[in-house]
Amino acid sequence: MNPSSANGLQSLGLHNLAFTVSDIEKTIHWYETTLGFKVLTRTAFPAIGAQVAFLQLADIRLEVLQAKDGFRLDEMFADAPNHLLPIGNKSLVLQVNDLHRATVELEEKGVTFAWKGVDLSGQGNFSTMIRDNDGNFINIFQKEPTT
Repeated sequence: MNPSSANGLQSLGLHNLAFTVSDIEKTIHWYETTLGFKVLTRTAFPAIGAQVAFLQLADIRLEVLQAKDGFRLDEMFADAPNHLLPIGNKSLVLQVNDLHRATVELEEKGVTFAWKGVDLSGQGNFSTMIRDNDGNFINIFQKEPTT
């Protein structure tokens, strides 16, 4: 069935990815200068006490929220692979055509790496994982596995 003509759950699609941050201004700056995202909209959500910005790059839309009394759970930010132990969201996962080139570009921007060009599955599924300004993981995969 064509999702555009479907109804109910048959029409399910991804709207955006959302996560909270400690400083919305620093986060916007980091995603703009490091990955090339652009701000779509900014607003306040008084009902939940948060400042919100929607960022977009190509068909990827992020919703970043800064809650008034936000706090950090250190276990969620453990070094890899221990970041997998707490239950909950783990990372933003993206893909690129040329992982080596993207990794070099990220090195030039001085990002914090968890790893560079690691074959996670042993089957040519290479990834580079970085942290954003708040320590959130961003895992970037090579689109086509290399053998």
